[in-house]
Amino acid sequence: MRISRIEISNFRSIRHLVVDLGETTVFVGPNNAGKTAILDALRISLTRRWDRRGTGFTEYDIHLPGDADDPKASPGVKIEIRAQEFVRGEWPEGVAADLTDANITQVDVATGRRFITLRTRYAWSDESSAFSPSWEFLDAAGEPLVGEGTSRINRDRFLRYLPVFYLGALRDVGDEYSPRSQFWGRLLKALEIPADLESRALQALDRVNEELLNADPRLHEIAETLSSTTRIAVRDREGGLGLRMVPLKMWDLISKAEIILRNDPDSPWLPLLRQGQGIQSLSVIFLFQAFVEHLVRELYELDSEPVLALEEPETHLHPQAVRTLWTQVGALRGQKIVTTHSPYFVQNVPFRDLRLVRLTEEGTQIRSLPEETCSASVPALDGLDAAVERSAGLLEHDHETETLTVTGTLDKPTYRALLSCCGGHERRRELEGVLRDLRDRSFLCISDKELHRLETWAQRMRGEIFFAERWLIVEGPSEYLIVHALAHTMGYDLDTHGVSVIDAINNGNPSTFAILARAFGIPWLAVFDNDQGGNNCVTSISNRGFNHQEIGARCRLHESGDLEQQLVASGLGPELRQILKELTGRDTAELPDGELISKLRGTKTSYAALLAIRIREDADLIPRTPAAFRTAIKDLRGLD
Repeated sequence: MRISRIEISNFRSIRHLVVDLGETTVFVGPNNAGKTAILDALRISLTRRWDRRGTGFTEYDIHLPGDADDPKASPGVKIEIRAQEFVRGEWPEGVAADLTDANITQVDVATGRRFITLRTRYAWSDESSAFSPSWEFLDAAGEPLVGEGTSRINRDRFLRYLPVFYLGALRDVGDEYSPRSQFWGRLLKALEIPADLESRALQALDRVNEELLNADPRLHEIAETLSSTTRIAVRDREGGLGLRMVPLKMWDLISKAEIILRNDPDSPWLPLLRQGQGIQSLSVIFLFQAFVEHLVRELYELDSEPVLALEEPETHLHPQAVRTLWTQVGALRGQKIVTTHSPYFVQNVPFRDLRLVRLTEEGTQIRSLPEETCSASVPALDGLDAAVERSAGLLEHDHETETLTVTGTLDKPTYRALLSCCGGHERRRELEGVLRDLRDRSFLCISDKELHRLETWAQRMRGEIFFAERWLIVEGPSEYLIVHALAHTMGYDLDTHGVSVIDAINNGNPSTFAILARAFGIPWLAVFDNDQGGNNCVTSISNRGFNHQEIGARCRLHESGDLEQQLVASGLGPELRQILKELTGRDTAELPDGELISKLRGTKTSYAALLAIRIREDADLIPRTPAAFRTAIKDLRGLD
């Protein structure tokens, strides 16, 4: 059983938020954007300490629009968690039967998948004159269940199949590996020592203790002096006092267990607490894994699937270790919900698993990449089957559920064919609106095949672009170098202002990045060559559902052709001739512009790197740089 969706209202920085969750979901965003709030909403709602002191909510958790607002007048916190089958019939029969008997299971009539929705509230109660928590299960219509659905026993039964374990960013190895910790302590207490082995071990400890005491006569003298404690305290009863140098009971021995390690055969063994912060932090992740692998099914139900909430698992690790950490996290059993600040970690996270978190005037908001397909409820219209058949796999229609599914972008001819099917239907206008919405949603879809190409080409930059505030899309590395230098000299350093420059041709397709930016809500601009290749870039973006107004606002072309033609036309010919002379060792002073441009194209990255240095060192060159670059850099300020 896994959580498919969480809906949060009026909780901390969150006014209202709906988040779809997969098997692994990774939240990325700046500090104080609301990532931890999402994990805490999940953790508090699914805690097994419900209705006891220390449940987790406080008055400060209630979202207030302004400082003067009274939390007592607020509708309070509302958190709805839906656990749903990702595939019809996915839940084991034992789980399905047990929760169905509890009368809390619902069925999605469109998909046939079973689900359970738990709503948690925290608000002011006039009756108790205090802020009070409450919970309720919901039916398919979102209304509270009655009868057995309100039973506390049924809630406990539900939570036993969905245990949540939280690992915070500020983890302390001393606490995590103490006998009182939620993971290490439980692992130690679960150890089963055979009785005969325990007896022999305690006898051996007694002998060791006696030998230690005999090693120095002063120890016996100290014990004799301290024995006065019993003579005074117990008075007329026989007492006694001993000095124990080793543990007395088996639990005393086990509870002192600690991790020791060394980094290579020539290094000494050292306790974990004496290791570096990176090793300590990583060891807690593996402790987490050991607990889940060995104890979840013993402590909960046989079919329990843990929900693992991990906050910044990359803490204290060096970049190479962080890159490989994704494999370790992905191997953990159960559903993983992760927050991170590491671009190295994000490099390996699949695009569809990412959730971008932003704090806006409306509170915390989340953007993500939709699935490859999108669907809408459309009845069996006249001519619909023929339109589906002609779509070459783009469309699929399920007559039983009346669901029309689009895989990829709904192109104009296919869209018109669908609209024509509505002509004689009594709900024509309504269905046309449904199809229009389906088309608009399809523009956000990126196929798995397209994403796979992006996974291969753009892995390096993926760790950067999803932490950026804005994107500037250019064609290649030459533009990348020149734009960075020009922006720096213009007083708008792109790194400082959170702008990522994407050289799209070497990392995929410009239209793919435009779609990613739209899906994740990232403002963007693009500058392309004014040649066949650059115009093809603009056309490819236009074909992904961007209208003429958006294209005009987002995309710019050089006035005089490709980059080299534009640099010469803008007046940088003398500098470029000198650069080419440095690169080739030949005199280029009398070289015609056409030949100069041709030779520059043969040394693109090399000349661009040297030109970028000159632009950084000489602000007088700014007026002679390509106008499209200068305009884009100016327009990036405040772009949304």
